[in-house]
Amino acid sequence: MGNQLGLNISSDDDDAYPSDSELGFNVINFTVNAMDMELRSPCYHSNELPVIRNTPNLEKFQGTDMYREIRASSGMVITPTDKRWNLLRALQQRENGLASPRSASFSENQKRYISNLYIPNRMSQRLMSLDSKVFVTKFNRSGSKLLTACQDGYVRIYDGAKGTYHLLNRIRARDVEWSIIDADFSPDGQHFAYSTWSRSFFIMPLNGSEDDCQWIDVNGLPNHRLAIYSLRYSPTGDKIIGASNNAMVIVNDIRTRSTQILRTHRVPGTDVNSVAFLHDKDPNVIIAGCDDGLLKVYDLRTSFRPLAKAVSCFIGHYDGVTYIDSRNDGYHVLSNSKDQSIKIWDMRQPGNVRHLSRARQQQLDLTMWDYRWNRVPREFYNPHRALDGDTSIMTYRGHRVTKTLLRAKFSPLEQTGQRYIYTGCATGRIIIYDVLTGKIKEAIEGHRNVIRDLDWHPERSEIVSGSWDTHVNLNNFNRGTANRPMKRARSSDPDKRPLRRSRRLANRNVTPD
Repeated sequence: MGNQLGLNISSDDDDAYPSDSELGFNVINFTVNAMDMELRSPCYHSNELPVIRNTPNLEKFQGTDMYREIRASSGMVITPTDKRWNLLRALQQRENGLASPRSASFSENQKRYISNLYIPNRMSQRLMSLDSKVFVTKFNRSGSKLLTACQDGYVRIYDGAKGTYHLLNRIRARDVEWSIIDADFSPDGQHFAYSTWSRSFFIMPLNGSEDDCQWIDVNGLPNHRLAIYSLRYSPTGDKIIGASNNAMVIVNDIRTRSTQILRTHRVPGTDVNSVAFLHDKDPNVIIAGCDDGLLKVYDLRTSFRPLAKAVSCFIGHYDGVTYIDSRNDGYHVLSNSKDQSIKIWDMRQPGNVRHLSRARQQQLDLTMWDYRWNRVPREFYNPHRALDGDTSIMTYRGHRVTKTLLRAKFSPLEQTGQRYIYTGCATGRIIIYDVLTGKIKEAIEGHRNVIRDLDWHPERSEIVSGSWDTHVNLNNFNRGTANRPMKRARSSDPDKRPLRRSRRLANRNVTPD
């Protein structure tokens, strides 16, 4: 979870690491307490969006299948570009049976085109104010339930079917240690699993209580230090995978309660920050996002054999991966990173291992920093060139990734055609990128601290965001905010605001010392 660049480990044996008893304190508890410290030194986390000088490079992306598919599914192909599109005219054509060939109504792509005119652009309501930092905000597949989890140790389930979001259940979690780190709904929507700073996965029914909690312990490890940063249910619902520290992906079988460990690196020390299944119909292929910036693909049918290696490896991030989201087409995924970028990858274009050593040297050449409280290196926002061996097909920059492992996701397919990528930002904004142009479409204000997790409703044009300012906000379309230019920065320092004419004249007449 912390930065691992420059880590030098000479032993492959886990027993070479001192135990908690030898150190005299619990390492994980010490680490998380340090993460939760309020630094009294000058704060390096600005609330201004970073300035990106380079324009998005679309040359490679425009030649891909994904680019053409998104254009088609979001109605960009069939919509005329020679004149301004008008909703009233489109409705008149529909009434006259001229909206879509062989149909009396709009086609699915035309519906998405109209829906994309009204994407969320403003915070409309504060849904809840909790007592501590919000770590998880997630809808189930149908959008009928909303789950939030935060540092107070409670999981809350809300009704998301009609947009009322009234509380359905409040469950106290077990073994929270520092906070609930991640959670996921089961495919049938009847259960959810969550992880904490402990060596267990926890499973609970949505309408249950603390007494209904089941857990699966991770046994057989040579040491007792374990944290699970990310987890996912398998598409079949019989397994849970988790991303953990010490280069581990943990695979749990729910029926047999057995555990298997998949090692992403030969030498422990590099955390795995995120895991995901490549497709929501395939329970075998998974992707691990590592803290050294690599994405590794594994086939669970063969990965536990002796000397098994990753199916493929992807190079391109200068720093650790914070989150992975699949497009669910079997080929494309996105990754958010501490190098302040989001990248899209084609699984058919893996990286070449010959570039790995050179890429690691380029990473080490950058300024050492800790994303939890240091200033972001300036080279990340406007890099002079891509990392050697970078096979990503598109890169997005303009948001800030600090303090915690921020999520980034594709917008819903049925509603938007996956035209957008949305992410939380350390400035307290929701950043929505246009996938086709690479530019920021919306920057929604409303939070005063980092937005760690957020989710776009599968059927309605609204985003629910959870922040470390302890609030959960509802964001949707507001006509008064539409088409206004995005505010790049807002300063609270009066000396940095534009001077009024009288002040400028007064300052001009002041004699310098």
